Amino acid sequence: MYNISGASVTVRGLTMNRVDSTGHETPVLDGIFIINPRSFTDRRVNIERQLRSIGLPYEFIHSFDVEDLNAINMNRYFKKSLLSPQQQSCALKHLEALRLIVERKWQHALILEDDAILSPWFVQGLCEALKESTHLDEPHVLFIGSGGNLYTPRKFRVPGRRLYKSDRGRLAEAYVLGIRAARLRIEWIEEHGIPFPIDNLFEQIDRERGISLYWLEPPVVEQGSKNGRFRSVLESSPPNVVQRFIFLFQKLRRKYLY
Repeated sequence: MYNISGASVTVRGLTMNRVDSTGHETPVLDGIFIINPRSFTDRRVNIERQLRSIGLPYEFIHSFDVEDLNAINMNRYFKKSLLSPQQQSCALKHLEALRLIVERKWQHALILEDDAILSPWFVQGLCEALKESTHLDEPHVLFIGSGGNLYTPRKFRVPGRRLYKSDRGRLAEAYVLGIRAARLRIEWIEEHGIPFPIDNLFEQIDRERGISLYWLEPPVVEQGSKNGRFRSVLESSPPNVVQRFIFLFQKLRRKYLY
C-alpha cells in the first residue's frame, strides 16, 4: 500500500477506492504507465524522480523501441503511413499500454510520456479529476496535461469545477482512461492501422467511436518537449531557449487572456 499526500487530498492505495469526508467513494488509480525508450535515460531519471517524490509506483513501456521495430510491425500497422521510426515506436508503446489496461481490466490508468513535468498540485488535480469523473457512464479520457498549451477559455470555467468536456484531445503526454476506452482504441487500430501520429490518431478514433474527452482545468502536467525542457524527437523544434519563450507566450495568452 502507498500513502500519498497532496495539498488537502490524501489517496490511500492504488487499487482501492477512498471514502471521503462526505462518505462518497473516489476511484483511484490502478496503475501508471510511462512511455519511454530504453536509451532515453535523462528523461527516465527525470520522471522517476518526480513520481518517487510523491510515492507513486509506475511501470515503463520499454517494448517497441526503434531498434525493436520489424517488418511485422510495418505490415500490420504502417502500410499507409509516412511516420518516422521514432513516431512509429511512440505509437506502438501507447498501443501496448492500452493492451495492458485491457488485459488487467483496469478502470483508471494514467499514461505519461517520459517528458512529463508534474506541477506541485499534481496529486490534488489527479484526485479531483477522478472524483469528478465518477458520474461519467460513457467511455471517456481525462486529459490532465496542457498538451500544446490548450486550455478551456476562461468564460467557460466555473469555480469549483475541474473537468470540462471538449471535442478534441490535448496531445498524449498525460491522460487517464479505463478498459472500455482502451478497447475501443485498440479495435480501431487493429482494423485501420496507424496512419498518422498517435495523439492525432487518438483524437480521430475517440470522435468516431464515441469516446468522451474531458480537460482538467487547470492542468497539472506540462510536456517537457513543448516547454523547452527537452528537445523533441518526434518533430522539428527550435532551440530549447526559443521553445521556452514560445511556450510561455502561448501559455500567457491562452490560459490567462482567452
